Amino acid sequence: MLILLVIFMTGCGNTGGSDSPSNAVKDFVKALREQNSGRAWNYLSKNSQAMYDDIAKSRNQSGKEYFERSVSDVSSLGMAGMDFDVVDEKKNGDSSVVVIMTKDQKTSDMYAVKEGGVWKLDYARSIRESMKKLD
Repeated sequence: MLILLVIFMTGCGNTGGSDSPSNAVKDFVKALREQNSGRAWNYLSKNSQAMYDDIAKSRNQSGKEYFERSVSDVSSLGMAGMDFDVVDEKKNGDSSVVVIMTKDQKTSDMYAVKEGGVWKLDYARSIRESMKKLD
């Protein structure tokens, strides 16, 4: 009985999320590299999941289905899909900026938010902020 309880608790209790903003970014990318888009979905903030839900409506898909298809190739993530190191992490309450640097010394800001006591990647904000830099 105890074994079944442990299996149930570990199997149902993990909704994703990480212990730090940096790990939220790393864990998200790691899940995608392992071709586990379902686990990666759980590392996304509510805002990011809602972004995918909005995009998917016109395609008669769920946001998660659209996400899983759109990230089947980790290189579609831009710099986050490359080999990178976290070079800085700036927390401001329940939000954070994680600065990553690729092997060719290019940097990018990734955003994370704390939801339900764990850190999740705010990929929607990361995309919005990178688009602002292009203007």
